[in-house]
Amino acid sequence: MKTTFLLVGGLLCVSAWQVNAADVGANASAGTPDTVANSQGPELSSGTTMSGGPALSQEKTRAEVYQDLIQSQRSGEAARLHELFKGGSQ
Repeated sequence: MKTTFLLVGGLLCVSAWQVNAADVGANASAGTPDTVANSQGPELSSGTTMSGGPALSQEKTRAEVYQDLIQSQRSGEAARLHELFKGGSQ
């Protein structure tokens, strides 16, 4: 009895798969919609990131990064982060 159910179920699955494959093959020759063919992904130059937040395009020079480091060391921020994350090479 179980064998019969398995065989009938398998034949139904194969039949459904074959019908679906035939439908996809017929639609593939119709061409792709213009919205899909012309899609190039999100526009990142519009001032927003992919998550929807504002894009911050502030590239820093080496001197600016170094000044940020010195400022964080003087204000104690670097020490707080060091303690928080137990970072460093000790």
